[in-house]
Amino acid sequence: MTAAALEAELIAAVGAEHVEPVDAAGGPGQWRVRPGSAAEVAEVIRRAGAHRAAVHPVGAAGRPPRALPGEARPRVLVSTRRLDQVLQLDELSLLVHAQAGITGLELERILAPRGLSIGDYPPVVLTSSLGGILAVRTPGKSSARHGFFEEAVVSVSAVLADGRTVHTRAAPRRATGPDLARVLCGSEGTIGFITSAVLRIHARPEARLVAAYVLPSVDAAVSAIYLALREEAAPSGMRIYDAAEAAHHFGGLALPPGHALVCAATAGPTDLAACDRDLIASAVAAEGGRATDPELAELWWRRLHAGEPTPGPAPTLQVTATPGKVRAVYHAVLAELAAIGATGRAHISRFDADGAVVFLTIDPPSAAVAVAERAAEAAGGWLLGARAQKLDPYLRALREALDPDAIMNPGALA
Repeated sequence: MTAAALEAELIAAVGAEHVEPVDAAGGPGQWRVRPGSAAEVAEVIRRAGAHRAAVHPVGAAGRPPRALPGEARPRVLVSTRRLDQVLQLDELSLLVHAQAGITGLELERILAPRGLSIGDYPPVVLTSSLGGILAVRTPGKSSARHGFFEEAVVSVSAVLADGRTVHTRAAPRRATGPDLARVLCGSEGTIGFITSAVLRIHARPEARLVAAYVLPSVDAAVSAIYLALREEAAPSGMRIYDAAEAAHHFGGLALPPGHALVCAATAGPTDLAACDRDLIASAVAAEGGRATDPELAELWWRRLHAGEPTPGPAPTLQVTATPGKVRAVYHAVLAELAAIGATGRAHISRFDADGAVVFLTIDPPSAAVAVAERAAEAAGGWLLGARAQKLDPYLRALREALDPDAIMNPGALA
């Protein structure tokens, strides 16, 4: 089958105005296709599969995935841009059914006038399409108050490699049996192409309170945060800055040597937000800390959620670790950097019961990053994007059963 024949098939599926040839640098052909419905997605994937073409999802950013070295197949880049509708909003059940191409921010703008919200997730995450948020694995989708974004998923609709459409059932958990939606979430388009999802949403908070604290060490700050979480505080955000990072982010703020700054936000009904704030303050006091200028926390929150610029550069290295390993990762990296004459500063955030993420800025970065990565992994951390591979044989078996021709986003989760 020729490239012209495949292009004709794609045009037959969605119309000529929604099929765009993309320069493939002399390759076997590449097209960006913009289906307008789940049925059109299924038709595009079915026709691409008949030509053994690779199918790659393209979300809100519109960036095509990198071609695999030596890839000789045509590629069909399936954009979700036209799948941007809210299909149903159930304000009593607090459920929303939305198509995969709507971004988190667009969905939030629709919910806000109704006093509703997706939840306290970083705005940078919500710039992605709903399908991208669900399909891609990243710790940035976590909220201490609302958990990981995937935990809001009630059901998912997706298209498999042969064009079949699957709908995991939106029903009470006690009635659903195995939760097949979890197979699709985080699969990066290799198991199925997500076309829509039903999400659990929340009432917008009546109050939001912020506070800042100084603690005698990063270790004490980590202990205070996990003490508060164990006491079932549900903050909407928390961050630890070591002394060097605090000075960089807050206009030369001078903390005593070795000390740390903690910024925290709580939200919800006013009494509940105040209760969570008091739990955090009590945990801070138990670890030898004290309250400080709340304007520091106000500035931190504006940078996170109101678009106020954050001082650069971006962190050099991001490491996730379990609660018991966060301190070890932080100290191991800084010790190894000091041993080679480099310096580092860090903030720690995205706290939940599973752990947190350590964001490190290294100077100079060129020669020191590899040293820092080895130190972080030796201390029990995981580099951002790393994944456990023990289940890979089962993942490969599932992919081979559903997609024997390996057309669905080849190269992802390899």
